[in-house]
Amino acid sequence: KEMRLEGIGSIAEANIWLPCFIEQFNQKFAKCARNSKNLHRPLSESDLELDDIFTWQEPRKVTKNLTLTYDKCIYMLEPTELNHKLVGLY
Repeated sequence: KEMRLEGIGSIAEANIWLPCFIEQFNQKFAKCARNSKNLHRPLSESDLELDDIFTWQEPRKVTKNLTLTYDKCIYMLEPTELNHKLVGLY
C-alpha cells in the first residue's frame, strides 16, 4: 500500500525508495531492549546439523520398483546404485 501511495510502479523505483521506507519504519516501530547485554547462546551446531534441524522429515518406505508415496502422490526414484540400496528402508 505504501508503494502505491508513493506512486511507485516498477521494481527499480521500489529499490530506490526502500531504504528510506525502512528507516522511517524502524524509527516508528523499533524498541530498545530492556537489557543491553547480549544474551544469545553461542551456536554449537554445524551447518549440516542445522540442515537436519530445519528440515521437515517424514519416514517413507522405498518399494522394490523405487517408488515412494507422499501426500497421495507417488514419486519414482532414478534407478541408481545408491537408490537401489534404499529399497525397503524408511
